[in-house]
Amino acid sequence: MRRRRAWPLAGLLLLAMFGPGLLQAADGEDNPGAEDDPEAAEFEASLLGEATPMDSQGIELVGNPMPKMFSRWPEDLVIAPVPGRSPQIGWNLSLGAAYFLDKPKAGSETPPSIFGLFGKIAENGSYAYGGGTKLHLLNDNLRIVVGGGYGDVRYRYYGIGNSQGDLNIGLDILQRGPVFSGKASWRVWKKIYAGIGYMGGNIETRVRFAPNVPSSLFDPTLDVDVRAFTIPIEIDSRDHQQFPHSGWLVKLNSVFYRKSLGSDFDSETFKLVANHYRPMRGEDVLATRFVLRGTGEGAPFFVLSSFGGSTDLRGYPSGRYRDRMMYALQSEYRWQMSDRWVMTGFAGFGEVAEAFSDFGDNLLPATGVGLRYVLSAKHRVSLSLDAAVGNDGGEYYFGVNEAF
Repeated sequence: MRRRRAWPLAGLLLLAMFGPGLLQAADGEDNPGAEDDPEAAEFEASLLGEATPMDSQGIELVGNPMPKMFSRWPEDLVIAPVPGRSPQIGWNLSLGAAYFLDKPKAGSETPPSIFGLFGKIAENGSYAYGGGTKLHLLNDNLRIVVGGGYGDVRYRYYGIGNSQGDLNIGLDILQRGPVFSGKASWRVWKKIYAGIGYMGGNIETRVRFAPNVPSSLFDPTLDVDVRAFTIPIEIDSRDHQQFPHSGWLVKLNSVFYRKSLGSDFDSETFKLVANHYRPMRGEDVLATRFVLRGTGEGAPFFVLSSFGGSTDLRGYPSGRYRDRMMYALQSEYRWQMSDRWVMTGFAGFGEVAEAFSDFGDNLLPATGVGLRYVLSAKHRVSLSLDAAVGNDGGEYYFGVNEAF
C-alpha cells in the first residue's frame, strides 16, 4: 500500500467543509455520506450534511515537498498546498498537514492510520479549518474516523425546485458554524464495510446584503442545531485510489436527524453513490458514476439535495438546482496520451424533483472536456482542468486528481 497517501487529510475538512451541507446547501459525499464529492456545495455542504471527516475521495495529498527543503524534516509528516477553482467560491487554496501514526508491514494491504489538519480559503471570502484522525485497526477490519472543524461559507441560494433554478435569480447567503462527526465501520465481508456514526453542529444562516445596505435594518438569522446518527456502508474493489482502471466504489449513507438527539428538526437523507471503472485500450479508462439522493420531510433548505458542482455534474454551479430528490448519471473517457498527459471527455445528465415520481420532467444535460498533467506517475497525482457546458452556459474547474 502506498505509504504517502494523505487523502484522508483533505477529506478531513473537505469534509467538514465540503460535503453536503453547511449541511448540504450543495450536497457532499459520504463525505458524510458521500463519497467524496467538492465546491460551494462541497464547501458549504460539508459544514455538516453528510460529511464525515477524512472519508472521501477528496484531495489526496501525496508526496512530501518538505524533506527537500529541510534536511531533518520528519519523514512521516506531510504538508502540502492544494489549489483549486469552482464556479461558486472561485479560486481557492487548501493547506493540509498529515502525520502517519504507523507504517504498514511489508506486503500488508492495511493503510497507515493518520492524523490531519486542514485549512482552506476562497476568493469569495469563504474559509474553513479543522482536524481529525482515521484509524485502521485489527488488520483493517475496524475503521474509525473522527473529526471536526469550523467553516464560514458564502454562496448563492436560488430557491427550491427547477422553476426557481431556471430563473437564475438568487440571494447571497452567509453560512457558518462548527461541525463534528465520528463513525466506526467493521469489515463484514471481503471489501464490504458497514458501521454507525454520529454528527452534529450549529449552523447559522443569514442573507448577505450589499455594502450600502445597513444590515441593522433587516438581518434575520436562522440558527439551527444539527444532531444525527449515520449508517455508512461501503464496497471498494478499485485497483487504485487516485486513478483506478477497474473495479467498483459503492457507498450508501443514511443520515437521521432527530430532536431526541438535540437537533432542531426531524428528517433524514439517503445517498447512494456508485462508481465503475472499466479498462479500455492501452492505459485508457471508461469511468461511470451514478448518484441518487433523497431527503425526508421537515429538512431545512440547506439539507435538501442539490445538483451540479465539480463532481455531479460539471457544467452547473452547485446549488443552482435544489429539491428533495436528485440523481445524476455521467460517463468519462480518460485517454492516456503519454506518461504525463491525460485527456478526458465526459457527458451526463440529471435532475432534481420534489418526488421520485416527478423525475423526467426537467432533464439537465452536461458535456465537456478536460486535461490532466500527472505530477507523480508513481502515485497518480495530477493537476486537472475541466471545461463543461450545461443548459445555462459554461463553467470551468481547476483542481487535483479526477472528478470521481
